[in-house]
Amino acid sequence: MTRYFTLVLLITLVYGCQPPTEQPAPNGKPAVTRLYSKAVADSFSIFINLPDDYEAKQAEKYPVVYLLDANLYFDIMAVTLNRYASVGLAPNVILVGIGYTDFPAMDSLRNRDDTYPVAIPEYEMSTSGGADKMLSFLHQELMPLIDQQYRTDTTKRTLMGHSLGGFFTAYTLLRSLSGEATGFSGYIAASPSLHYNHYYLLDQLKSLPVKDSSPAKQKVYITFGGNEDSTDSTSRPLNEVMTQLSAYISQKQSGNIIYKSDIYSHLDHMDTQLPTFIKGLQWMWAEQ
Repeated sequence: MTRYFTLVLLITLVYGCQPPTEQPAPNGKPAVTRLYSKAVADSFSIFINLPDDYEAKQAEKYPVVYLLDANLYFDIMAVTLNRYASVGLAPNVILVGIGYTDFPAMDSLRNRDDTYPVAIPEYEMSTSGGADKMLSFLHQELMPLIDQQYRTDTTKRTLMGHSLGGFFTAYTLLRSLSGEATGFSGYIAASPSLHYNHYYLLDQLKSLPVKDSSPAKQKVYITFGGNEDSTDSTSRPLNEVMTQLSAYISQKQSGNIIYKSDIYSHLDHMDTQLPTFIKGLQWMWAEQ
């Protein structure tokens, strides 16, 4: 296990610190493009990585993975997924990264796009609460464009994010459980910032009515690091949060939510993203 995380760290240092590539994707389409969102009233950098066999299998339709915070995570995940898929350790997927002009912009604007509702004053966020607009951008603007330009399996879309990106992923799941169409059938959240606004999302999940059926099954994978317990008196113990998540999510739509959670021992908040993304995607299609 130690060797595994050492390797992941090495890959992160080599690939994760490089600026986003602007080389063309295998089918000649640009790997990075700017896309204006009417919902958010701002432009995003959209990163595309196609499976190695995309051109060879012209009749194949591929699952799509939408990755938040792409300025930080896209390069390493693109390399890892292609290499892992080549030896059968990961599914062949189209990876779509949602990012910003650069890392400093991402560090600021993710507060705007990944949170809901507006942050309470103690967080001192200059902008926040725009997750509803961000979801509209993904579902109504970005997804139709990706489906138009690439051979996508529209029944297999997965959203994954870390920290505030994990919060947005959980928020999107909440909207889905509330009966709204989000376009996603899979959700992978690494160390989601559920403490935001005094556990707003947990309270919302708890209050959702139980449904007897759902149009399609959804798979949910949520993780935390074993060292994430906070000494803050307003924070809930990690085991309590995990128990509540399991109860609130699994009971909302009987038989239609496949939920899995893990605590990665000895990992902290900033260590969980890569193992969560890789293990989550492996689990997501393990029986499909």
